[in-house]
Amino acid sequence: MLWLPVVDAVLLKWVLHCWGDDNCVKVLRKCKEAIPAGGGAGGKVIIIDAVMGAGPASASNKETQVLYDVHMMHIDGVERDERGWEKIILEAGFRAYKLVSLVGIHSVIEVYP
Repeated sequence: MLWLPVVDAVLLKWVLHCWGDDNCVKVLRKCKEAIPAGGGAGGKVIIIDAVMGAGPASASNKETQVLYDVHMMHIDGVERDERGWEKIILEAGFRAYKLVSLVGIHSVIEVYP
């Protein structure tokens, strides 16, 4: 059995878009094992990644989204909208998340056990 330390937070920056849903769920489940549950003083997973449709609907954001899609086809990854992120987060056994849009299509998603 693999030993995992207990941590307050796990940071995944530009990681999960490189993987399909099944592998993302596996990664998130391992993260969930490492953080304490219970909210408040409990841990969380912090995901910094692209969220399609987040942020203002400017021409440059739309162009960036198309370019990300083309790149993901090359590496066999997935760019997700909020529903796509919610699906893998809940499937991994988390109870809640909070999405905060940053610059362009990049967002921070806080995920709680």
